[in-house]
Amino acid sequence: MSYLLYILFGFFPSIAWLLFYLKADVHPEPKKEILAVFFFGALATVPAIIFEVILVDLFNNLKLPIMATAILVNVIGVAFIEELVKYGAFWLKEQEINRNSQLDEPVDPVIYMIVSALGFAAIENLLFLLPIIQMNLAIMTSLFRALSAILLHTLCSGTIGYYLALSFCNPLKRKRLVFKGILIASSLHGLYNLFIIKSGESETSVAYLYVPLLILTGLAISLYKDFKKLKKMGSVCKIKEVLT
Repeated sequence: MSYLLYILFGFFPSIAWLLFYLKADVHPEPKKEILAVFFFGALATVPAIIFEVILVDLFNNLKLPIMATAILVNVIGVAFIEELVKYGAFWLKEQEINRNSQLDEPVDPVIYMIVSALGFAAIENLLFLLPIIQMNLAIMTSLFRALSAILLHTLCSGTIGYYLALSFCNPLKRKRLVFKGILIASSLHGLYNLFIIKSGESETSVAYLYVPLLILTGLAISLYKDFKKLKKMGSVCKIKEVLT
């Protein structure tokens, strides 16, 4: 029974955020499509773990200064890999775009990227909680991660989704816009991770938490504004019209 509770608290934050974000979609996507992207996002944890282990080991063996190693590990070895595989989960869905009449508005890439992130975050959260023995601590950790790590995943992926939407409406700049979105998300994700780790190593840990808080707040405000922009673009930019 305890393992069932661990699974429940591992998945609950992602499900709660999923319901919250879906309410923001004026024209809800089919449940089948949402579940598919959520599942792909969850599966994306497998290649993420493999590549992270390889890159982290590589960077640690370069014998670079401590700070340089920490930046490489957190920004490229972890954040970039995670943002890339979450985008990969959306990319699998994007391949159906010519026969998927539901993926037809600028806000849709944001929704699907967020769903992919939530699938990824659900498995990551589950793996993070399993080693915790005390149930009360597991519950508190799950709630904390719901307001921090899981929120970070959704905001970073949502940011990539925004640039994906812009790329659909600007086909000639598509690769540049997608790269820009992944670069911004990876940089902020890596910076967040770096300062969270530093907060656990330092006696003045509270000071290091200001940066992660600013990142979450800035991403949330930015994505809120971007989402409103995309809604206004809905009448002039239909994804299927651009690609066909």
